[in-house]
Amino acid sequence: METLNNVINSLKIIGISIAGIAFVVLMIKIAVEPEMKGRYLKLTKHLLLATILITVSLTLVDIPKSYYGDKIAIVDEKESKSTIEELKDKDCQGRETLNIDGKWYVVTDSGKKIAGLDDNDSLDDVSVVGFYSTGKVVENVSFIRLFSESQGTFKGYFADIKYYRDSDGMIFSRDTTYPEYQRLKNEFNEKKRQEEEEKNKENNSTSENTEGGDSANNGG
Repeated sequence: METLNNVINSLKIIGISIAGIAFVVLMIKIAVEPEMKGRYLKLTKHLLLATILITVSLTLVDIPKSYYGDKIAIVDEKESKSTIEELKDKDCQGRETLNIDGKWYVVTDSGKKIAGLDDNDSLDDVSVVGFYSTGKVVENVSFIRLFSESQGTFKGYFADIKYYRDSDGMIFSRDTTYPEYQRLKNEFNEKKRQEEEEKNKENNSTSENTEGGDSANNGG
């Protein structure tokens, strides 16, 4: 969204500057060529009208962000569930919402492909076209953008991608390189394996306790 705002502000400045220069030129023309005054006044009127329309249209692009605000937060755990439901209802397309480090995000795209050109190159979207190494590709990736920047007319089209999420549900930063992704993936898989082992131990312990109780009851 910062990029979009910079583009809009630049276009406003350029447009107003060009209109100002053209206005001065037309005023000079009217003074130098009074017989063409009617034509130049007509051009001046059209110029002013076009400047107003362009300025207003560019300003309208920023209205969705101003309406939804920059920050959305959850007050406490008791209100978490209802707040999540409200956020889902508020999203302009009913897309999945995520809370990452206290900020709300929206999953705007899925089934994408990201890749890097070399080990120092951050992973970028190459779903349509791009230069990359075939050995540094991650398939079926979702793009995650800020919730507040993904509403309104463009639904996040111009918003910057903040995070990626791979097919196994691992979320990682937009500027991650392929070697970093592999390291994070190994840590993610190891954590999942440990969690599964703990879960299996708990299930086995519960099962043994249940069987022991049944045996005692039968013996009695």
